[in-house]
Amino acid sequence: MKKKVHVIHHTHWDLEWYFTHNESFVQLAYHLDEVMSALENNEISYYLLDGQMSILDDYLQSFPEQKTRLKKLVQAGKLWIGPWYTQTDELIISGESIVRNLTLGMELAEELGGYMNIGYLPDSFGQSKDMPKIYQGLGIDRTVFWRGLPQEKTRDREFYWQAEDGSKVLAANIKDGYFVGVGLIHSDQTQELMTQIDDGAVGQHLVLPVGGDQRYVDFNLRERINFYNQKLSDYELKESNYEELFSELEKEELTTIEGEFISSSVSKIHRSIYSSRYDHKYLNDKLERRMIYQVEPLVLMAEKLGIANKQGLIDRIWKLLAKNQAHDSAGGCNSDKTNRIIRERFIEADQLSYSIVDYLTRKISESQKKVCDHQVSIFNTLPWEVTKTVKINVSTEFEDIQLKNTAGEALSFDVLARNKEYSGEIRREEAAQDPYKYYYIHELAVEVTVPALSFVNYFVEESQQSSMVISEDKQDYIENDYYKLSYKKGQLHLFDKKMQQSYDNILSFEDGGDEGDTYDYSPAHADRVFDLTLTGSKRKAFCGEHYQELILTGTWDLPKDLKERAEGICQQTQDYELKITLKKGSKHLECHLTIDNQALDHRMRAIINLPFAHQYSYTDTPFGTVKREAEDPHLKDWQDIGWREEPTAIYPMLKWVNVHDDKNSWTVFAKGIKEYQLIGENHRQLALTLFRSVGFLGRPDLLRRPGVASGNAFKYIPTPDSQLLEKLTFKFAISLEQDYNPARLAQSYLDYALSLPFYQIQSLNLFTTTLKYFVSNTLKEKICSPQNISLKAPDLVFSSLRKNKLYGGWDLRVYNPSTQAVQGENFILSEQELRYEFVDLKGIALTERQKNSKINLGDFRAGQIKTVHFID
Repeated sequence: MKKKVHVIHHTHWDLEWYFTHNESFVQLAYHLDEVMSALENNEISYYLLDGQMSILDDYLQSFPEQKTRLKKLVQAGKLWIGPWYTQTDELIISGESIVRNLTLGMELAEELGGYMNIGYLPDSFGQSKDMPKIYQGLGIDRTVFWRGLPQEKTRDREFYWQAEDGSKVLAANIKDGYFVGVGLIHSDQTQELMTQIDDGAVGQHLVLPVGGDQRYVDFNLRERINFYNQKLSDYELKESNYEELFSELEKEELTTIEGEFISSSVSKIHRSIYSSRYDHKYLNDKLERRMIYQVEPLVLMAEKLGIANKQGLIDRIWKLLAKNQAHDSAGGCNSDKTNRIIRERFIEADQLSYSIVDYLTRKISESQKKVCDHQVSIFNTLPWEVTKTVKINVSTEFEDIQLKNTAGEALSFDVLARNKEYSGEIRREEAAQDPYKYYYIHELAVEVTVPALSFVNYFVEESQQSSMVISEDKQDYIENDYYKLSYKKGQLHLFDKKMQQSYDNILSFEDGGDEGDTYDYSPAHADRVFDLTLTGSKRKAFCGEHYQELILTGTWDLPKDLKERAEGICQQTQDYELKITLKKGSKHLECHLTIDNQALDHRMRAIINLPFAHQYSYTDTPFGTVKREAEDPHLKDWQDIGWREEPTAIYPMLKWVNVHDDKNSWTVFAKGIKEYQLIGENHRQLALTLFRSVGFLGRPDLLRRPGVASGNAFKYIPTPDSQLLEKLTFKFAISLEQDYNPARLAQSYLDYALSLPFYQIQSLNLFTTTLKYFVSNTLKEKICSPQNISLKAPDLVFSSLRKNKLYGGWDLRVYNPSTQAVQGENFILSEQELRYEFVDLKGIALTERQKNSKINLGDFRAGQIKTVHFID
């Protein structure tokens, strides 16, 4: 019996790459004419438009008259679109961003007649272990992908891929790439092509994807299929689509495998792209935090108080982020002109998102029933009570201040800085300005307690006693309830007060050459790695009751470029400032490094020296955690067995990375840093890649990746902007515990990384935010501090709180990060009775609606996600 070959005619339409989105759009405008005409005239039977909707979203903005034509082809099953908005990265993009990407794509595709219900990611640089449960949560039970599948797991092309919660999808692995079928068009080597795609196929049905990057319609497709069919005796080719293919694959007996797929055994995986264009990764991380943990919950809080929910504005920001989270865009492996456009989208999303927070906090603050001058409202957008030390700025006409709560009790606080500013009309000569129109901006550190999804008010009053700014202390240490950090002889030493344990030289830095490209780190062919110590640094300490900070400044001497590095010349000075902060009540040793990078082709890493040996690391994934080996077993023989790149144990991370034994658990939380590696003797060092500085999109013959250049193999494409010759900041924190608890780590991360929005009632300073300058009406119905739901779920991770587009009301999502089942006491609590049901990731009800003021979240399988929809 002949094997059936399903010829899938498609294009892989990279949103942007070495070309910009604008440049490729011109081709798209004409390309879609060819596609629609070919389908309408029956020159081809089917066409797959790369599984992403962003290109059609942009196309219809310019050509809205084509919507009916496109819809007719989609409904006829000829043109296959969706389900994605863009072809996302899966490893350094948050789970909630991935869900938003898919739901945006599905909503747009539904308007055009429906989406291809297949998780189609033909080029993402590795596959997250959480994708099966994301897909199943959105009603998808099939997937197509190319990169990352380890040969040790399976050599089959078709199998079931299962997450730890039991979610399972039928997977087709296009091991030879989405472009392998171009051989059908251009080569007469019929048997060779069939042998290639048959290798590893389980049954009688094979897939042959015919397409490529921005590829035109192959009008001779049928002619070439007929040619192959005449030459072949054991295979029969036919025009097909992935729905037909999967309907046949479902009849086969297939194996089931689990885990993440980040192996280079079959394809390049770019296991160090996580540190390319760090500046973009930092911006993406900041915007994800703001959108998920501030904007979306705050919009719901405001809606409950009578302020309209602007979902279109929220979707606009998520579309900007989704474009920047496409695999090439997220990776940073683009031309400079493309990366500049990506950065502009980040800036647009940043301005929109912080303006939403500014507008809503002001509207709520000014619309309260009781409002007075210098009243400060501090907001908590998380579904549990928060107690933490925060930094706020207040403006007053008086220099000395006191802070009181609603009970009239004076609060203790630290004044970190005070600046005198002018509020009148500015004049060329400062002496001509009105001396009675000056005011003071005070930066304060104060411990506050704010109820779940609510706000509290504080009052700034003039003090009869001097409120002094914290002065510089002549000491080389800082401390709080948990730690004492000391500087001695060029090293940082940490004392854990709870464990009564000292740790020497906990933090240092290193700099090595990077003769790689925007895809991959690769050491210089003539490399030298330099230890960057803190010896000789100038030190300042500021020690308040709530906030203590040690500031170290100095200069590191580095090679200017690869030539100087090879010669051992270090004439490029690198100024640095390292701020280390300890806040009252915090277990986080917060580190903030600032440098002005002027060196080329190098990689800088922060080195955390660990007190114990270990063989594994643990880090968070989009909806879970993963345990990884500190060293790949094929590190020595990867070239002998034909792997595509060196399997260095450089790994991606989202928010944190942990190492632990039975007595110690060390975690590093990070803002925008997405790459780590365990190094040193017995892997007793954790290296965070701060950034890589490289100058080409692709380079050939790398030490870690021999052979042709990634990206464009035929031309060097310089990317001087990717050298990041600019001021760079890096933010991370070290936290010590006795045991490893991933749910607790997730909450601890939010305590570290998420600020509490605030707003002060005052008219002295019209520039506290951009929108402060504008006049604004208060609400007609005056409000008071609301009582909202509270999440009591110590075993679970809070993932999101957002509006349900289908039913209205709120969707609260949590998941079990553990690889073990959870049967603890986990609840959503409310002061009043809620109507609720469990829903899927789309927001569609899975259970009957019930009523209660206490929602039992129930038992959780390992890694399971649950979403509760409720209306009060």
